[in-house]
Amino acid sequence: MESGDAQIAGDEALSIDFRRYFLALRRYAWLLGAIVLVSICAAVIYTKRQTPIYEAVASVQIEPKLPDLIGTGDLFNVATAGTGAVEYYKQQRLVIGSYTMCQQTIVANDLISKLVSERQAKELSHEAQLDLATRHLMEQIDVRYPEANRIMYVAIKDADPKFARDLANEHVTTYVNYAKGLLSLNSNEASTALQQEFDDAEAKLREIEGKILKFEADNEMIAMTLEEHQNLVAANILSFTQKLNDARAEEIRLAAKLAEMRKLSTADVLANPVVMMGDNPSFETLRAQYYTEHSHLLELEKDLGPKNSEYLAQKQKVDELYKALEGEVKIIVDGTEDLYNAQVGADHGLALELQKYKDEAKGLSPKIVAYNDLMRDKRGIEDKYNILRARLSATQMTSGVSSSISNVRPLDPAGLPSDPVSPNLRMNVLVAGVLSLLVGIAFILLTAFLDRSIKSTNDATVAAGVASLGIIPMLSDAKQLSRDDERARDRYVHDHPTSHIAECCRTLRTNLVLSAADKALQAIVVCSPNKGEGKTTSVMYLGTTMAQSHQRVLLIDTDLRRPRLHTATGVARQRGLSNLIVGEDSYDDVIKETDIPNLYVLPCGPLPPNPAELLMTKRFETVLAELRRRFDRIILDSPPLPYTDAVVLSTRADGVILVVRAGRTLREELKRSSRAFRDVGSKVIGVIVNEIDHRNTDASYYYYSYYGPNDEKQQAEAG
Repeated sequence: MESGDAQIAGDEALSIDFRRYFLALRRYAWLLGAIVLVSICAAVIYTKRQTPIYEAVASVQIEPKLPDLIGTGDLFNVATAGTGAVEYYKQQRLVIGSYTMCQQTIVANDLISKLVSERQAKELSHEAQLDLATRHLMEQIDVRYPEANRIMYVAIKDADPKFARDLANEHVTTYVNYAKGLLSLNSNEASTALQQEFDDAEAKLREIEGKILKFEADNEMIAMTLEEHQNLVAANILSFTQKLNDARAEEIRLAAKLAEMRKLSTADVLANPVVMMGDNPSFETLRAQYYTEHSHLLELEKDLGPKNSEYLAQKQKVDELYKALEGEVKIIVDGTEDLYNAQVGADHGLALELQKYKDEAKGLSPKIVAYNDLMRDKRGIEDKYNILRARLSATQMTSGVSSSISNVRPLDPAGLPSDPVSPNLRMNVLVAGVLSLLVGIAFILLTAFLDRSIKSTNDATVAAGVASLGIIPMLSDAKQLSRDDERARDRYVHDHPTSHIAECCRTLRTNLVLSAADKALQAIVVCSPNKGEGKTTSVMYLGTTMAQSHQRVLLIDTDLRRPRLHTATGVARQRGLSNLIVGEDSYDDVIKETDIPNLYVLPCGPLPPNPAELLMTKRFETVLAELRRRFDRIILDSPPLPYTDAVVLSTRADGVILVVRAGRTLREELKRSSRAFRDVGSKVIGVIVNEIDHRNTDASYYYYSYYGPNDEKQQAEAG
């Protein structure tokens, strides 16, 4: 079961304890509300102290084309194809808010004194004042193009609403006048520039045409173009490639035939296969004649004998025929070799011819590239020439049109603003509230993250590596005893059996019994990582609830350094555990009965100089064994863990319960304490979280409901 608890604790350590942070937010909700309230009040005060700013907005309509006043049947496109309408309007927006335009508005309306303070005017020259006023106006002006519908809005912000209105209208007027002048100014200069550009384009066109004519003459392109010549060469390359491939195939065939003939030429001429590979009909005639004469020779040899003159003459004739047959075979082989040599020569000639056409094709490629470049340059110059000619014609036609024609006109003048646009009280309050809320939440979460103390049973479970047995809530009501009255606090569960704490302690008892269902926990050590964490009080509460379940319970004060259990139970500590260990007294003399039924106490007795050594003796083990025989449950109140007494006691007992104090015990201390017991092989049963506030934690998991005074009385009567 211990390994299972450790596994659960390990899994929880890997996750974020969202409940802990939620409880921290709930605990400090009042602080969060105070931060938000103070921030909102500060935002209201800040907003009220700011100077109100008014905004006046005038609009101007910008058409992409001029009206057709020259009878061309079309509109003059201001947004040329080079920039496009989108780029044109983007450019006009920049022009309206530009430094030059703002400066012209200031000069035209003498606004330096309204945009520059008297102190600044005294210190600066006129040019510097104009520059400063221009920059101030650029900061105040805002050119908007929200709908992209050819209408732009000029917005001016100022503390004086009338000045903002007049300035917005005057700036629109400045832009309209500027647009008119831009279309009509220097029309003759524009026409002259276009004419010069047109003449340059015409000269370049004539020059490129001359280069093309010279190139065609140099490369004999009068009867055939380079493309046609290239196509002819490509056809020849294709034709000769095919012929060369066929010739090489024939060469390979003849070479194989010749090699085979040479290999068979030494065979018997009468049965030589070479004859079948050649085309010589006279060989068959000679061979038929040879066979005829040879037969006649055999008859003569039979009839006349080999020495007869007629036989010898016939034999000479047969030998001559055989030599003639051998000559025919040699003629066939030599003829095949001649054919092979002729084919090799033909292959070489075809390869040379093919290479000649390939070289010619390589020579044509740079010429074609150069010619295409010349033609491309010519087309580009012709396009520019035609465009310039059209623009020059349009410029000459519109040069006499009145300069009052414009594609820009004012639309709606700015009105007198009545409500300020800034400061925005609602927005400032909203921003201040949201930001302060986020900052407050972050601060509280950071505080909870940095707080390493035990706050809940989940913190205790993760730190100790074992399950939490339960909680003991703090005494928060006014009638529930002060912190200085320790004995009354220790007896609280007995005196108030239906209280919150009593119910939680009964839950502790149940969880303790269930945690060792397979093994009885008779002797239990109760320890804490530090002093002052409620260890003795927890011993009293746990012993009281166990005694109420009709078990004989013995509380042993094994804190031989600073004992307090005798005070909690109201017995004398002069004689007790130390006397039993040294064998001075009997069990009945030192074990005291308390006023709580079934609850007994064994005080510590005289304090020894070496408590740990005394608890390690064999005699203490014998005493504990006798006490096990006499009582159902034994609870040992040990010193806090900085002393080794608790570790020694844990080796004699069935298990250890760790008591921590919420908000005081650090998680690292609890983890270190749990590991100290495990290192000596002792079993840590669980953790009790003491002094926990049930209003801010998960204490509600360990008792059913709150019993008021009347409910407590009714429960007592029912019990």
